Amino acid sequence: MALRRVRRSRPHRATTFRGTWGCPLTKSRTNWCYRMCVPVNGLGVCGRIAPHTLRGRTDLAIERHLMQGKKPIR
Repeated sequence: MALRRVRRSRPHRATTFRGTWGCPLTKSRTNWCYRMCVPVNGLGVCGRIAPHTLRGRTDLAIERHLMQGKKPIR
C-alpha cells in the first residue's frame, strides 16, 4: 500500500524591498533593462549600469581582432 503524501503549508515569506526605479523611456517599473537608451560612460538614462555596455571575453576578443585590421570572423 502506498504511503499517503502529507501536504504542509509553507510559511509566508516576506518580500524584499527592491526599490524599483523604472525605465524613464518606457515608463516600466521593472527590475530589468529594455536596452533602449544610449548609455553614457556605462550608465543608462535611469542611472543604473547599462547591461548593454558590458562586454564579455568573446566580445572583447572580436573587437581586438577587428582593431588589428584583420578580416571579420565568420
